[in-house]
Amino acid sequence: MRLKAFAGKLAPLFAVVLALGVATNSAQAQDAGPPVKGGTLNVGFADDAKTLDPTFSVQWSERQILFLLFNTLLKISPDFSLQPELAKSWESLDGGKRVVLHLQEGVKFHDGTDFDAAAVKWNLERRMDEATKSPQRGQLTSIASIDVVDKNTVALTLKEPFPPLLSALADRAGFMISPASAEKYGQDLGAHPVGTGAFVLKEWVRGSHVSLDRNENYWEQGLPYLDHVVFNDISNAVVGIQRLMTGEIDFVAQLSPQDSRLVQNNPDIKLNPISRGQWYSFQWHWNEAPFDNAKLRKAIAHSIDREKINQILWAGVGTISNGPTPPGLWWSAPETKGYEYDVEKAKALLAEAGIKEGTEITLSAPSDNLLRQLDQLVKEQIEATGLKVTLDPVAQSEWYSRVVDRKINFTPMRWTQRADPDGLLYILFHSKGYANSTGYSNPEVDKLLDEARTLSDNTKRKALYDQVHAHLLEDLPYVPIAFAAEFAAMNKSVQGYEWIPDLIPRYRELWKSK
Repeated sequence: MRLKAFAGKLAPLFAVVLALGVATNSAQAQDAGPPVKGGTLNVGFADDAKTLDPTFSVQWSERQILFLLFNTLLKISPDFSLQPELAKSWESLDGGKRVVLHLQEGVKFHDGTDFDAAAVKWNLERRMDEATKSPQRGQLTSIASIDVVDKNTVALTLKEPFPPLLSALADRAGFMISPASAEKYGQDLGAHPVGTGAFVLKEWVRGSHVSLDRNENYWEQGLPYLDHVVFNDISNAVVGIQRLMTGEIDFVAQLSPQDSRLVQNNPDIKLNPISRGQWYSFQWHWNEAPFDNAKLRKAIAHSIDREKINQILWAGVGTISNGPTPPGLWWSAPETKGYEYDVEKAKALLAEAGIKEGTEITLSAPSDNLLRQLDQLVKEQIEATGLKVTLDPVAQSEWYSRVVDRKINFTPMRWTQRADPDGLLYILFHSKGYANSTGYSNPEVDKLLDEARTLSDNTKRKALYDQVHAHLLEDLPYVPIAFAAEFAAMNKSVQGYEWIPDLIPRYRELWKSK
């Protein structure tokens, strides 16, 4: 009851703040004056990083560091468009079957070796090699061959047109590693990352911190502004806020409205909102008992009061979700009616499925504070149908890797968006998607996703993705909950921060005012 009252008070305030999010960013950047060189940015970091070799990276937290150590071939801008990075320009030829990348000249890796077309060919072919077992291989299988045209030009010949490729090259598949460092460190490359990025690794003390120093020979003129970035491990957002208030850290992200309430009146701290945050949902092994029963899946969907969850976890200003794509993107699904909260309907579906009252299901309980709250709320709501839900504790650092290994069945989940719909929809919902940890397989969905990734006409692609969204709502490999309301909080001296729609904080262009 107290939480609901609290949410009611906060909703109007946060609605205004969230609506102004992007404009506020720009205004802050303009008010901050010219960038200042020097200083250390201390980041509060919920660390579950396993490797700093981007070829094998799957953890969300790793990418915050990787974007400082490495450059990608292209990059994503705050408006989700693709911009030059290590590739200063590109051409699409032969009806989209040949992509030519023109590279920046004179760029060096941290070890002093040249970044060039041969390095691009080595990086992409390493990921494409089935023996490497890179999780990014599926994003690159459209490439038939890679040719070094000259030192600064590389051409990718595709099996068929594949528009999502460029977006993949702006994310993990596009991080460029020094080939010489791979030869030097071999299997230990993940602890010795060598890229072309604005910072170099100084120290990684697992369970404590990751320290980076400025790359004095960085190729982007004037960058970076900071001398050091330190990622300090924190157990949860509340601890991060406490350390932010004492000045131990300068920046912490992934805050809920309740978290941000703790600092909203602090004159030394500023809040930066994103209007639609991570997609929260529940997933299960779609092809295994008991969740291979469609009526059980639908019963659980009807048992969840998503509006109540939104009120409690996100002060009522999250966005209720009927699928994985938020409003506002070109591939967003049309307004569709989701599974309304209806306990009696849920009970009826369970009875039709022959599932007896008291039947036990196990829900994993990661130690993340928000996921733990989400679990508790859903447990209470599902148990109103007569099912019994047992929470199975799992360490946050082990949680996602266990999900990927299919050692966890029923679990809360969160995903961020990609610059191209194929980047998320294919990996989660195609039967061959590398992140398809639910076992979901629908031949019609596979066919739609396969066709959509070959088209360059976004109107035609959207029509196919609309059908995919409809299938997902009917099949329920995931039960959609909401797109979160999220904040970053930072010391008022931190300048230049802007959200990227994939929600991964970038620190390369930040500075600290004196």
